[in-house]
Amino acid sequence: MLKLKLGDTMLEDIRLSLDNNLNLTREVKARLFELIVIFNNKFPSVDLSNLNKRIKTLKIEKNDNFLNKDISMYDFRTNILYLNTKEMEKQYDIRHVLMFELLNIITSNNFSMGFNTDGRLEALNVGYTEVLANYLVGNNGEVQIFPEEAIMANIITTVVGFDNMFNAYVNNDSRILLKKLVEAGVNL
Repeated sequence: MLKLKLGDTMLEDIRLSLDNNLNLTREVKARLFELIVIFNNKFPSVDLSNLNKRIKTLKIEKNDNFLNKDISMYDFRTNILYLNTKEMEKQYDIRHVLMFELLNIITSNNFSMGFNTDGRLEALNVGYTEVLANYLVGNNGEVQIFPEEAIMANIITTVVGFDNMFNAYVNNDSRILLKKLVEAGVNL
């Protein structure tokens, strides 16, 4: 069992928000909270107030290949996490999938997730989310979610620096990333 740090009121608020969310089962709430604590322990300086707001009304719904061909998809406009029932039959690491989508929830605002503010950086954003999910919880599934995108994100992180990439991601600020790419000689 993961321990909360004494006086960590944001995690206590998030636990309360999860407890009050009638859309989620007790098991899902426990899994999500475990992942939130893991994230917070690794990145304690990241503000989780947006997550706390979104977790209050988060819904998880099942869908099929017609809506989304991937294992999961978070829609920041509706605050719904979709899980693809067809893909769930495959050997995914569900803990990894949940962490991937939790990162999307953490970095979402009313317009975007991570640094994908205008769609130009969507693949890079997906790859970086995959890299972070791997870092935080690993991936023991036989099926990998976005391996090519993760390789690309690792290469670009090497070019622009981890701190710049991470700050652009958690602050929804693609300008940080684009500026560093231009400074590295990339024509955009």
